Amino acid sequence: MVTNFSENMKSNAYFQTLPAWVQETIQQTAITLHSEEELRQCAEKLMQNSGN
Repeated sequence: MVTNFSENMKSNAYFQTLPAWVQETIQQTAITLHSEEELRQCAEKLMQNSGN
């Protein structure tokens, strides 16, 4: 059985280092992430767009 990266994202070490608002935003969106690389790209875009 293949597990969806998004289902296990909360236990990902990189995810846990993200600011709380980034974690919440990613969790509340309908986006499906397939890898840590996609998570990193998404988080970086969020932080760039917010000016942080």
